[in-house]
Amino acid sequence: MKYSFCIINYSVVFVHQNFLMMNWTKLIIASVIAGILYFFLGWLVYGILLKDAMTMPEGMKEIVERKPEDMNMTLMLISCLAWGVFISYIYIKMGTSGWMDGAIQGVVISVLLSLSIGANMTAMFTFTNMNNTYIDMLASGVCGGLAGAVIGMYLGRTKTV
Repeated sequence: MKYSFCIINYSVVFVHQNFLMMNWTKLIIASVIAGILYFFLGWLVYGILLKDAMTMPEGMKEIVERKPEDMNMTLMLISCLAWGVFISYIYIKMGTSGWMDGAIQGVVISVLLSLSIGANMTAMFTFTNMNNTYIDMLASGVCGGLAGAVIGMYLGRTKTV
């Protein structure tokens, strides 16, 4: 294996050569597309369609959930862009090309991640339950599938068969 090194904040960091050889323009564009898409899909699916679907024990909602006017939209956008980088990086490394490829991978990754986090949260905290996890798995699958299809279409647009 070949490694290169970079100096970040006065520290030497060794980086695998395949990471440096990535098409950075493709990663950045796919990440921005995915991040913006996740932002609006999340607003539509979670903020409008499923607004009252996920239940919490009595009195808990007022404690753990922010009012819409108190939400930090900058952090929400950063979160969506980080997810966009995460999923775009995976898609590029997997060689995803085409909307169907992207949609299937988006559903699988999103549903499994939702199950993992939801089950973990339900095991540790009393403000959620597995019914919320099942709803989130469905919603995540829809958002992941739609966003995955768009990212897959973008990444496969120049690929020839």
